[in-house]
Amino acid sequence: MFQEAYTAGEKSEGKPENIKSDYVVYVDNLNSLNVVGYRHTDEKTQTTTWYNNEGKEISDPKLLVNDGKLTPWLKDADYASKNAFSTAAFKDYKPQINVMPRVAFSFPISDVANFFAHYDVLTQRPSDGLMRFDPKNYYFINSTASPFITNSNLKPEKTIDYELGYQQILNQKKNASLKVTAFYRELRDQITQISMSNAYPRTYQTYANKDFGTVKGLSAEFDLRRTGGISLTANYTLQFAEGSGSNANSGANLANSDQPNLRITLPLDYDQRHTITLNFDYRFGEGKDYKGPQFNRKKKGEQQTVQILQNVGANLIFRIGSGTPYTRDVAASPIGGRTQINGSVNGSYKPWQFRTDLRVDKNIELSWGKKDDDSKKTANLNIYIQVLNVLNNRNILGVYNFTGNPDDDGYLASARGQLFLNSNPSTATSFTDQYNIYINNPGNYGRPRTFRIGVLLDF
Repeated sequence: MFQEAYTAGEKSEGKPENIKSDYVVYVDNLNSLNVVGYRHTDEKTQTTTWYNNEGKEISDPKLLVNDGKLTPWLKDADYASKNAFSTAAFKDYKPQINVMPRVAFSFPISDVANFFAHYDVLTQRPSDGLMRFDPKNYYFINSTASPFITNSNLKPEKTIDYELGYQQILNQKKNASLKVTAFYRELRDQITQISMSNAYPRTYQTYANKDFGTVKGLSAEFDLRRTGGISLTANYTLQFAEGSGSNANSGANLANSDQPNLRITLPLDYDQRHTITLNFDYRFGEGKDYKGPQFNRKKKGEQQTVQILQNVGANLIFRIGSGTPYTRDVAASPIGGRTQINGSVNGSYKPWQFRTDLRVDKNIELSWGKKDDDSKKTANLNIYIQVLNVLNNRNILGVYNFTGNPDDDGYLASARGQLFLNSNPSTATSFTDQYNIYINNPGNYGRPRTFRIGVLLDF
C-alpha cells in the first residue's frame, strides 16, 4: 500500500471491540466508503490477519473484495488518478541491533580425553540488491506485467549453531587421535521471494524473512600427526539439511503461482548426506630428519652428503561425496519450457562424486647478506606442481530434471520432440545435432584433469 490509509482508531465509529486502533480499515470502494473489514500485519512475524466488518477473523481476504480488488480507506481518494505514492505511507528503517554471543566449553576428563561444546549466533546483513529502495518500482506498478518491489525493511539472516564433541588420544605416543562431533544449526529469518496477494493497488512480489531451515549431523575425524614424514587426516560427515528454501529466489515459483505463501521443510540444495575426505601428506625433510635417497660426494676435499629430495613433499587429497538433490519433472520439455514436477521438490539426488588432487612441492631457503650480520635477510621459495582431478573422473554437478542425465534432457526422444522433427524433415538432422551440442553443457560436469605449475615466495 503506497498511500496513507485510515486505521480503526481514526475511524472508530462502529468498530468491533476486538479490532485494535492500529488495524487498517477496508471499504467496498472509494466512493461509498462502506467498511467491509480490517487488516493487521505483525511486524515481527510478518504475518497478516484479516477480519470482516463484524470483527470475525477470516482466512480468505477475497471475501472482502468489491469492484475486483481489496480497497483500503485511503486518506487521499484521488490516488488512483495521480498514479503516485505518498512518502507519509512509508516508515523509517529501524536500526537492527544483533547480539551474537559465542560461547565455548572444554571439559578435560584426563590427559588423553576431552569433551567440548560451543554455542554461536551469527547474523548476515541482506545484500543491497534485495533491499535497495527504487522509486520506479512504485511509480510504474500499474503498467508492469509482473511487478516486483525490493523490501527495504528486511531483517538480517540468523544462524544459531550448537556443537558437542569428544576427542580421544589413541596411543602412547600421543600422535593419533579420534574426534567425534555432533552439530545442529538453526537457520532463521532466511530471505525468500513471496507474493503480496490482495495488495493495493495490485498484487506484487517482494522479498521477506520467511524461510527457515535446520542442518544437523555427525562428524568423525581421525588425525595422525607427522610421524616418519607422514601425516594423515580422515574425516566422515553425515549431514541432513532441510528447510523451506535454499536461497532468496527459491520461492519464485510459489510466488508466481498466486498460491498462499506456505512453508514446508524439504531437502535444501546443499543437502549432501555423506562426505568423506582423506588428506595424506608426506615430507622428506632435511638434515637429521631427512628420510629419502642420498649419496656422498667430495667437494673441495671434504666429504658431503647430498640429500636428493631435501625439503620435497607431496600432498594427496581424496574427496568422496554423495549427490545433492534436484527436482524431477513429469515430462520432457524444450530448453526454457516448463512442466510439472514429479514427486516432491528436491526429492531426487544426483550421482556420487569422487575427486583426487595431488600437489608436489619443494621449499628452497634463500638468504642474502653476510652470515653473521644483522642485515642478513631470508626468504622461502616454494616451487610446486599441482594436478587437480588426477584420475580425470567425470563428476556430474548438474542434471536435467526429466532424465536425471547431464547431457540429455529427453526432449528429442519424447512424443513432442518427435512430432516436431517429423514435421520438419528437411532440418531434422541439423536440428538434432545442434540441440545435442547445446544441451551438453560443460557446466554440468566437474573440473577435468588440470595441471598447474606455480611459485610462491615468502619473505
